[in-house]
Amino acid sequence: MPAVALRINLLGTFRLLYHDEVVRGFDQARLQELLAYLLLHRDAPVARQQLAFLFWPDSTEEQASTNFRNLWYRLRRALPAALRASRARCE
Repeated sequence: MPAVALRINLLGTFRLLYHDEVVRGFDQARLQELLAYLLLHRDAPVARQQLAFLFWPDSTEEQASTNFRNLWYRLRRALPAALRASRARCE
């Protein structure tokens, strides 16, 4: 299986490239933050609840979980199909 050609610029202006083409749909700061967090912590599984409280620490558990589900959905929709099919998971 060929390596996935993904490049991400986290310093300065956020930019995500897949096979040297800009990936659209990452214009929201929360999406950028979630993708950056998952990439920087990719060697260890992260629980959804942990991410929900990390991104929405002042929300109730229910609201944080709902917010995270919505953000996770938007992230999955914004990623190219080849990346969605890879082993990227959130427990």
